[in-house]
Amino acid sequence: MPQSAGLYSQTVAVLKIGLPLIALGLLSSLFFTRIEKDLGGEVSFSEVDLAALGSGLRVDNPVFTGSTQDNDQFEFRAAGVVPDAAPPSRASIEEIQGKIDFDRGGIATLSAVSAELQIDEQILELLQSARISTSEGFVVVAPKVTLDLRIGSLLAAGGVETTGPMGDVTSEELSIDRNDD
Repeated sequence: MPQSAGLYSQTVAVLKIGLPLIALGLLSSLFFTRIEKDLGGEVSFSEVDLAALGSGLRVDNPVFTGSTQDNDQFEFRAAGVVPDAAPPSRASIEEIQGKIDFDRGGIATLSAVSAELQIDEQILELLQSARISTSEGFVVVAPKVTLDLRIGSLLAAGGVETTGPMGDVTSEELSIDRNDD
């Protein structure tokens, strides 16, 4: 009997020290393990939305968010999205509205009657009465606006009407690219 009590006491003593050390090791692995993931410039869909898109169904009231490579945050909402195939590479969007919150300050709100999203290329084309309003007081109206959501550039084409604090400008095209300055 005395031998088994000694073995029991030794086992309890080892577990008192060993189990907390194991728990500490597992907990620290959560914080010290690096996750290799590109966090910028992607439009992401939930698994349910992807399943619905893949099966050829319509997604009602979708919201998609992401950020450009320069960390400008965007969020778009729509009345509906219809994919082209399963798995989708392109999606048609109805009644889109959204905003871009620029990392360096300022906000742009965007809207259009319809849009096309090229999922792999991260290109969003606003069609039919595309409108952009900025927090600086500029309003751009064009038949077509193409946004590169990955790099954060914009191209409005087809007769662009711009109204701003300094007056009105009409042009065939308007291009806005990210500037390091």
